[in-house]
Amino acid sequence: MIVEPRANPSSTYADGLARARAIQALDDDRVLPAARTLLLEHGEVRPWSVVLLHGLTNNPAQFARFAPLVHARGANVFAPRLVDHGYRDRLTPALASITAEQMLASAYDAVDLACGLGERVAVLGISLGGLQSAYLAQFRDDVATSVPIAPDFALLQLPYGVSKALGGVMRALPNMFLWWDPRIREEQRPLTAYPRFPTRALMQTLRIADAIYATARTEPPRAGRVVTVVNRADPAVNNEVTLDVVTEWRGLRRDGVESLELRSLPENHDIIDPDNPHARTEIVYPALLDALGI
Repeated sequence: MIVEPRANPSSTYADGLARARAIQALDDDRVLPAARTLLLEHGEVRPWSVVLLHGLTNNPAQFARFAPLVHARGANVFAPRLVDHGYRDRLTPALASITAEQMLASAYDAVDLACGLGERVAVLGISLGGLQSAYLAQFRDDVATSVPIAPDFALLQLPYGVSKALGGVMRALPNMFLWWDPRIREEQRPLTAYPRFPTRALMQTLRIADAIYATARTEPPRAGRVVTVVNRADPAVNNEVTLDVVTEWRGLRRDGVESLELRSLPENHDIIDPDNPHARTEIVYPALLDALGI
């Protein structure tokens, strides 16, 4: 079980904005301009503040076109850059030592400051960001809406038990950097994201998955509303395991837990990034805006 980071929510707009600016200030010259922490705000507390959480090896550029759509609906929007992501050097080894605790701390910090930017907080994330969103849904009652997209509860099409066992084995082996697509290597898009990943970083995401999977059997999600979103043709994760978590939640709580399966998309995991050649954002974005319900 991962230790739950201590929540310290902002109570005022000024406090939330200052904390957001402080996180933005961490983006130095090593970080691509497009990959820096994104803040779109209206200058005042809004009915909604929305936190957007990117995937492993990606960065806030993943939401370059989606975040303005959310902002246009009147929300204050914050998309943090996860530690050691978004560097100009796309082959950086920086992610070799990232931990699940760091991943969750970043998500918690984002929600903490978002509490000062909106009367209600919504969280939406994909892949690793989907797991972060699900974790926040499970453990934080100050999240009004959580939208986990393509969370990697289990890798590839593997059953949960096999994926969990693989995670344990890989954490014990030497760390390796693998190409997301060995056929095109560093030519893989999006070109702002890293084209390879360290195996231990991926296994750290499974620690988050295990914590949610175990807790969902005995405790309902604390968030007001949860909407999981998956691509039926996703080759990278096992959607059935995500459905298992949803089923457990529904067994413990009658309402406020929803699931959406997108069935008209090509085989693709990252259904959000506008620079992903397989993304169908004209289909996906309206569905995600509806899921947020803002």
